[in-house]
Amino acid sequence: MMNKVLVRTISGICFVLVMLAGLLLNKYLFAALVAFITIGMIVEIFKMPTAGSDRILWPLLIICYGLVLLVLGFIHGKFSGILLLCFFIMIWSSDVGAFCTGSLLGQRAGSRKLAPKISPNKSWAGFWGGLVFTAAASLILNRTGLLPLPLVHSLGLAVLVHCAGVCGDLLESKLKRKCGVKDSGNLIPGHGGLLDRFDSSMVAVPVGTLYLMIFNLI
Repeated sequence: MMNKVLVRTISGICFVLVMLAGLLLNKYLFAALVAFITIGMIVEIFKMPTAGSDRILWPLLIICYGLVLLVLGFIHGKFSGILLLCFFIMIWSSDVGAFCTGSLLGQRAGSRKLAPKISPNKSWAGFWGGLVFTAAASLILNRTGLLPLPLVHSLGLAVLVHCAGVCGDLLESKLKRKCGVKDSGNLIPGHGGLLDRFDSSMVAVPVGTLYLMIFNLI
């Protein structure tokens, strides 16, 4: 058990470092990272025993996600991964908060499950814990100037990102349950495939971007 936790931790740190490098260092590295993520997730979809509409809808969703990442990375023609970094920090905070509170409170007898038929381990305790962590992350990003939005919009974006991220997670869980697989791949030791890591952001980032566009914040 300890070895699994160690592997998961080390691979998670490496994954975050790669993401930070792609988001902050160089526009060509960023473009290559987006291309790798997009192509990698499409490959994982076609390796899964999917059929019919899944083989069409999922690649389209992934391609749209990749295009949104590129648009956010090159706002007004200038490369900057700061806004995307804020998105990912909120999504990661949502995941960490859901895992911590879900593990502590959501596995107790009588605890209410979020979507037992799709993902039996997810609980409402994890959902609310993830929301609190996401809001806290958004508040910190706002106060440090990394997310220069009016406070009400920073918190509104946090709520939307968290809820959309949960929907993305459940959407992929439903696909994996339908295909009879545990993970979409094994690229990231202890975490699974690229689709397992970006399922939340595939919905959260486009929905959050739409929110910012509606209120003319980008």
